[in-house]
Amino acid sequence: MAAPRITGNVRVEERKNGRVWVAAYIQATGTKTRKTLGPAWVRDTGKRTDRGAIDWRAASGSKPDGTYLTPRDAEDALEALLHAERQKPSVRRRGRARTWGDASDSWIERAETVRGVAPTTLRNYRSVLAAFERDGLPRGLPLAQIDAGKIEQVQADMLARDDPKLPRRRPKGDTGPTRLSRKSISNRMLVVQGVVRHALRKGWIGEDPLVQVERVGPPAPSPDFNVLEPEQVEAVARAVQTVRDDELPRMRNDEIDEHALAAMRRARAMWAEFIRVAAYTGLRLGELRALRWRDVDFSNETIRVTWNAPTSAPADAELRAPKSQKPRGVPMIDQAVTALDRVSKLGHPDAPDDLVFPTLGGLMQDGGRVRDAFYDGLQRAKLGHLRTGPRPIVFHDLRHTFGTLAVRVFPVSDVQALMGHAHITTTMRYVHHVPQADAARKLSSVFVSVQSHTPDKGEEVSSGYAE
Repeated sequence: MAAPRITGNVRVEERKNGRVWVAAYIQATGTKTRKTLGPAWVRDTGKRTDRGAIDWRAASGSKPDGTYLTPRDAEDALEALLHAERQKPSVRRRGRARTWGDASDSWIERAETVRGVAPTTLRNYRSVLAAFERDGLPRGLPLAQIDAGKIEQVQADMLARDDPKLPRRRPKGDTGPTRLSRKSISNRMLVVQGVVRHALRKGWIGEDPLVQVERVGPPAPSPDFNVLEPEQVEAVARAVQTVRDDELPRMRNDEIDEHALAAMRRARAMWAEFIRVAAYTGLRLGELRALRWRDVDFSNETIRVTWNAPTSAPADAELRAPKSQKPRGVPMIDQAVTALDRVSKLGHPDAPDDLVFPTLGGLMQDGGRVRDAFYDGLQRAKLGHLRTGPRPIVFHDLRHTFGTLAVRVFPVSDVQALMGHAHITTTMRYVHHVPQADAARKLSSVFVSVQSHTPDKGEEVSSGYAE
């Protein structure tokens, strides 16, 4: 087997704390990996490469400290990584038993090159495989030792961690178990299935051990979720947009930095309208991130949902189809029209291909920052109690807010199409949230009507069924 070709590239990704340089490269083992190099000291030139990526240049002025990297610094750091890998002996796999690591690497490579899986999904796959390294399926485990009993044990160990008493995250350095939801367990078992079936196709194992395993399935859509009333949506949006006195940016002489204040107000105004449109259209966070002005049809009061930008994807990542893999149209109610009209007046470019909700730098909004703004707005609007309890409100509940209002007007099948649900059972959850304030009164009137007719003695009482 020829030694792997050790190559790589660097790119800028938008993170919660700012832009960072990330290196993607091939190791001496032939596996692909990624490494965060450090914060990026860059500016957008406004130009694009042949593949549509942003052309980054070093930012103006001196770097804040030695950890920040210009484009040249990032290229030098990548070359150092590649040089270190080239000094390592390549791993020759011919002539030895195949392992779980071999099958995992081959499956990941096929997912990336043949199936064209999105980078965010590949990161999730790698994260799950890294977790298996300590949870029962280490890379060095021979495939010959992976049978139905082994897989059942791995699944049983994960199910034991579906315990509310376990923490969701551990402090750095703590290796204790964390809680796994049933959905996470189901997703991990899908990764196991992918690797095992791939090894079977490659002829590295003789039979499929999963045939004998009763695997845990995904949980049914929960009917328990949070919704906001329209007045609460407006209260949260107003709170997000308001800049308090203690937040005013000041210069060294304690005077207010008017330029920074104007930028802060524009950013918060954008977040506020983002929250309103999420509640008034039911679009997912990723669909709002990817929304272009060409898809906003004011004349027909419709938003066309054609693209999705997964919230974990970097700001310059390629767009994907919506979660349902099908475009859809969503009606724009008056509140959504008003919110989008205010967005168009914030001073950002509004050509057909421009983003509806860009950052001040013209990039897609960072999902984490939008969520944080929403949660902060809940606190300021005195709705912070919704973030406590066994099921705290999350940004996605704004989509549920739209769904519960839509089922009061449209048939459930229409709401399913509006929201892009693959299954009607997902949409049916909203029916249970429709207020039934007059249900008891209507039932009472029926009982009164029946009881008001008391048959005379000897009068035949109809059974209510036709013979």
